[in-house]
Amino acid sequence: MPTDRIDFADLPDDVQGSVLARTGPLLSVETVSSGFNSAISARLTTEKGEVYVKGLPADHPRVWTQQREAAVGPYMSGISPRVHWHLRAGGWDLVAFDALDGRHADYAPGSEDLPLVAETLERLSGLRAPDGVELKEAGHRLREHAPDAVLVHFSGDTLCHTDPNPANIMVGQGRAWLVDWAWATRGVAWLDAGYWVVWLIAEGGHTPGSAEQWASRVPAFREAPEAGLNAFARANESVWTEIAEESPNPWTQAVHSAAKEWAAHRVRTA
Repeated sequence: MPTDRIDFADLPDDVQGSVLARTGPLLSVETVSSGFNSAISARLTTEKGEVYVKGLPADHPRVWTQQREAAVGPYMSGISPRVHWHLRAGGWDLVAFDALDGRHADYAPGSEDLPLVAETLERLSGLRAPDGVELKEAGHRLREHAPDAVLVHFSGDTLCHTDPNPANIMVGQGRAWLVDWAWATRGVAWLDAGYWVVWLIAEGGHTPGSAEQWASRVPAFREAPEAGLNAFARANESVWTEIAEESPNPWTQAVHSAAKEWAAHRVRTA
């Protein structure tokens, strides 16, 4: 469910004071409208520069997602915005990142963003999951959507984002950045390219063949075993069947249809 958004000025005075102790005086504050999971989403301009701050009440059931982002942030230089600080004060949990100048990625066929996203996913596929951060295992996350015998295909030591939908990709200055690491996972190196296939179909209007061609720009996906890709496509179809049934709306139905389309394509080409 989307989280109600409030302005930075609506935070308790002591929380604002704790932020100002880190940023210095504010020159301007802009509430950011995109995104669904943050109660605070604001771009703060200070004499030292700009930071993007997102936050949730400390007792919010999804506050762990922010803690996960703050924990993995230091390991993703050049892939995601730098984490400046993680603050818990006055009943709030806030994380500050580099403020990006850019826009959400365009996944349509022919988009100039596609090579940039593929390049970022390739870099990510070579990033080892940090030992000091608690992460879900890909096989564990998908255990209810695939037979035990195929879960081994999803296991690995790569730090995976697992949600490369265009709202989580910012494009600017000739590169693509991954944001929102709430679902960071330890898994096989081709996993994010596999997730990208579904989003290219759902949000970009690609055919499964076209989507796989773009995903194949990531060497790990290109070298992935067919049995693993087939199992992953079926697991994604199961995941989105469940989501679409629990939260029926045009968006979930569109992604569900994309996952079904990819799974059917994998069956035909197997």
